[in-house]
Amino acid sequence: MPATSADKLKLFRIRLAPKGRRKPPPGPDIEGKILDAAEFVFGHFGFRGATTALIAKKASIAKPHIYYYFEDKEDLYRAILERAMNMWARDIDSLDTATDIKTILTQYIHKKVDFSRDHPHLSRIYANEIISGAQYVGSFIEKVSTPLLLDKVKTVDQWAASGAVRPISAADLFFCIWAMTQAYADFSSQMTIMKQKRQLEQIDYDAAKATIVQLVLGGLGLEDEGRTPAKSSRPRKAG
Repeated sequence: MPATSADKLKLFRIRLAPKGRRKPPPGPDIEGKILDAAEFVFGHFGFRGATTALIAKKASIAKPHIYYYFEDKEDLYRAILERAMNMWARDIDSLDTATDIKTILTQYIHKKVDFSRDHPHLSRIYANEIISGAQYVGSFIEKVSTPLLLDKVKTVDQWAASGAVRPISAADLFFCIWAMTQAYADFSSQMTIMKQKRQLEQIDYDAAKATIVQLVLGGLGLEDEGRTPAKSSRPRKAG
């Protein structure tokens, strides 16, 4: 019986095996505080600019506590990338492709914009990792992310074959969704300057959701609410 996507996520690790036995943890919730602090520090300073001293200061813990959970800075960086990649994979794996196409795509776009709003540093860390050549996440992308994407590509191709949506390069459809939604994390500084505000607000994220949904559904030939579609947007059963 083939492993489920959830099983693959549990089995595939970006972190390396520990070099020795880990020491007993210094207290509850410390690991989570370290990861949250590392997400902020790596997001601001990148791998080279980040230090465990900065991470410890951000987490309000003693620096030696980091080494109860992580071998070194690289191990902590790998843990942050695991966090990012697992969240990405769960988002795309959780798409319920048996429901209405508009609902599927709208919910996915909303979830991706929410990720950019809630985890902007994580999005930037991932973007920088990809720009730098995907040294740490390349294998994860190949062995976990790509099969998940190809499964959804097959679904979109089936929609197109049934006439439910316009023919489209399904892989590029997802690339465009990721680019548009992740821009609200990776390029938020540019947006705040141009919108003449100190930071993006919920109204900006809501506008992003509505705009991206309109662009994606319009590109697929799905009619706006209140208008009669040429064909049903509910996927037909294969067969």
